[in-house]
Amino acid sequence: MLQGTVVKAAGGFFTVRDEDGQEHTCRARGILKRGRETLMVGDRVQFKPGNKISSSTRDDGLIEKIEPRDNCLQRPPVSNVDQLAVIMSLKHPSCDWQLVSRMLVLAEKENMSAFVCLNKIDLTAEEEILKIENQIKPYPYRVLYTSAVTGTGIAGLKEQLKEKCSVFAGPSGVGKSTLLNAIQPGLSLKTGTVSDKIKRGRHTTRQAELLSLDLGGMVVDTPGFTRLDFSNMSSEELAFYFPELEELAGSCGFRDCKHLTEPRCAVREEVGSSLNPMRYEHYKYFVSELDQQEAY
Repeated sequence: MLQGTVVKAAGGFFTVRDEDGQEHTCRARGILKRGRETLMVGDRVQFKPGNKISSSTRDDGLIEKIEPRDNCLQRPPVSNVDQLAVIMSLKHPSCDWQLVSRMLVLAEKENMSAFVCLNKIDLTAEEEILKIENQIKPYPYRVLYTSAVTGTGIAGLKEQLKEKCSVFAGPSGVGKSTLLNAIQPGLSLKTGTVSDKIKRGRHTTRQAELLSLDLGGMVVDTPGFTRLDFSNMSSEELAFYFPELEELAGSCGFRDCKHLTEPRCAVREEVGSSLNPMRYEHYKYFVSELDQQEAY
């Protein structure tokens, strides 16, 4: 039995990289399927390699066991990563800040560090960028501005990825694969265009894949998405996943304050000051969404 890491999953087959860097095509043992435990890219596994049948043919290996995960995201489906890189574009398509907050909440829930990368700065006028900076000020996460076309910000993005296992996540068309090609041209990932009619990107990455970077570290390129739901989360715990709210919550007048209408709420008092109004609106919207889920 060998140990390895799942680096790609497609059509019921899994590419597992062993400790010597060799890759093996494997299937999952039936007991894993019956246990409804879904294998993810990033999973550390124990497996039996396939046997050589001829000079050009091997049978498939078999994944026997999934090791305990440090963390995992259901969408994109990936495990055991150090940080989440939320990739958005400034234009074509425009940044969906609520989706950004959703992804950051899930990263906090899984104890992942995170940062935001705003791509396509080359399409954006300086006054528009200043407007965005004012809109998100103050912001509790690092925000990088990049252009895969001109190379702006690529050095800073490389430094953020160095020696870490990161996952690139965001909608189609924001330039995730294009950024990775700019970081390491040898990856030659397929890229797409944005529809002029609906202003959304077309899917080019079909499945999550764990890629090794020459600068040190690894990154998971994932398919784009525009919808992300919360699961296994209550509205009462949501504030813990907004770091700027959690920092203020200890000063609220009530221990069980939900930071909505309660008197002497330290969180509401800081909206527009040390607390970004947009982030607070996202929090209120998510609380309402979770309350409705719990009602059903």
